[in-house]
Amino acid sequence: MALSGVRNLTMQAAFKSDVGKRRKNNEDAVLVDAKRAIFIVADGMGGARAGEMASRMAVEVTYDHLMSTVTPETPLAEIEDQMKTAVLRVHDTIKFSTQNNPALAGMGTTIVIAMVRDNLALICHAGDSRAYLIREDIRQLTPDHSRGAQLVAEEGVAPADVPKKDWHALTQALGKSETIQPEINRLNLKPMDILLLCSDGLTDMVSDRKIAKIVKPRREDMLESVVDRLVAAALESGGIDNVSVVLVRHEDAGGFFLRTPLLP
Repeated sequence: MALSGVRNLTMQAAFKSDVGKRRKNNEDAVLVDAKRAIFIVADGMGGARAGEMASRMAVEVTYDHLMSTVTPETPLAEIEDQMKTAVLRVHDTIKFSTQNNPALAGMGTTIVIAMVRDNLALICHAGDSRAYLIREDIRQLTPDHSRGAQLVAEEGVAPADVPKKDWHALTQALGKSETIQPEINRLNLKPMDILLLCSDGLTDMVSDRKIAKIVKPRREDMLESVVDRLVAAALESGGIDNVSVVLVRHEDAGGFFLRTPLLP
């Protein structure tokens, strides 16, 4: 379990990760660096403690790669390329680990990464850990890489008709899938926008509508208290999985990349 709040001149961030009510281990991993505007959530999977290892690898390898390749002068397109490269590096690292240790067979993880540059958020993800924007309403920024989402998007199946198991059948999982194609999204931010990054331990238990109902009236509150409410809502609804939440409130232009102008 972890809880923290971090403030810089342009944003406030808070996070919490809870083991939930059913699991013995927390296979989620979270990294928050508000000073450099880097935020990561990974949701691991695998036997024994393999899921914990996979998610920890994901945040550590990603963060180390971004810290070594991205500077205040790095162009936006190059940052996006480096975010994708970091995810692919995680994928290769996990696959190598499983090939050399049969006890880790089946190890994998999802990942969602957000970086903020001036008034722009860059989001990269693979799997079904999500990023949301909460403004006047709530908007999911990252399409799930799952069989269920695929049935809805590509075959026109109504969400209510998708078997529950298909929502959790990942089409992309770092270390498990044959190939990984991380997706990138860009988002223009306005003052007091809230970015939410989370594992499916939140979204399986709490609807988007309820998430918005919890967050929107408290957009100006200390985010630690809002994070607590979101995790509590997941636990009250059953808490069948680990629950990890990162909230980032955008308060002004600036951040890690003060010297590079926005793209048109």
